[in-house]
Amino acid sequence: MINKNKLCLISIYGTIHALVDLSCAAIVYSFVGQIEIVNLIQIVILYNVLAFGLQSVFGFLADKLKNPQNFSIIGCILIIAGFFTTKNPFLTICSVGVGNALFHTGGGIISLNMGNGRAKLPGLFVAPGAVGLFLGTYWNNFQYANNLILIFLLLVAIGFMTFVPPSIEIQKNLAKKSDFPIYMLIIICLLISICIRSFIGLSYDFVAKDNFTLLCMLVFAIAFGKAIGGFLSDKFGMFNTAVIGLLLSIPLLKYGSFIPCLAILGMFCFNLTMPITVTALANMMPDKKGFAFGLTTLALLIGFLPVIADYKAVQSMMIFEIIVLSVVVTAIALKLYEKLFNRP
Repeated sequence: MINKNKLCLISIYGTIHALVDLSCAAIVYSFVGQIEIVNLIQIVILYNVLAFGLQSVFGFLADKLKNPQNFSIIGCILIIAGFFTTKNPFLTICSVGVGNALFHTGGGIISLNMGNGRAKLPGLFVAPGAVGLFLGTYWNNFQYANNLILIFLLLVAIGFMTFVPPSIEIQKNLAKKSDFPIYMLIIICLLISICIRSFIGLSYDFVAKDNFTLLCMLVFAIAFGKAIGGFLSDKFGMFNTAVIGLLLSIPLLKYGSFIPCLAILGMFCFNLTMPITVTALANMMPDKKGFAFGLTTLALLIGFLPVIADYKAVQSMMIFEIIVLSVVVTAIALKLYEKLFNRP
């Protein structure tokens, strides 16, 4: 059972996560049609490099300073600043990109600390981000939408994070024994798995992308998969949940290219691994949770690079083989992990 106070707190942080990603996406997409396509591609790349690439650096600093809450607060302030600098796209993207990285760093550490070695709470924190990003791409299309609404909500979020500090527990070291070469193999395999998940998730050609209802169902399936993956992992084990989820996703995603419902279910299964990989990495580095969280986002960025270069999984005609590779590296990592670490 999850402590009710923790559940309430992580639910609010998860909601703020959705708000942050919605705001950043709304700002980035506000430049569509306003600037040249070449410049638009450049700022999208810059945003992703800053938002995902900097989290390992900020995580390292947050681990040293031990004040993740302040990182999230400063991140929200920088995102608010982004709304007032839109006449300079470069300055805006730098502000929201760095702000996004800071918020995720702080929130990620807080969720991992509250999770105390379990995957439920990190999953609940990360999952709403997918919904926020999706809504943010449409935000400027809604006539009633106003940036003042987002600014007001971000200010409320800052107030909450300022006056309601999260409860932090000292996590026990879960390691049974130390074996540096195996440690490194586990980390490398987990990061490869995350790269693949990023690549597939961003490049998968959803057959019903022009159907708004089905597209919403796909996004919520991704978010729900991330959220429920932690619960299943804590109950049935990391290895069982991740490997079974990935195996089930292979035929669903393969044939989902023709049948939307299969693709939706496949993405749900495929994303069950998200809270598992981040929690496993954090448990391997109990005093460096921020850095561990940042490594996962760096892996997401690497998975994004071939997509922005217009090399997609569907184009490669190797989606089956790519996901099989993900199963193999994830299975190796988690089987070795379970031999070296106790379940919390």
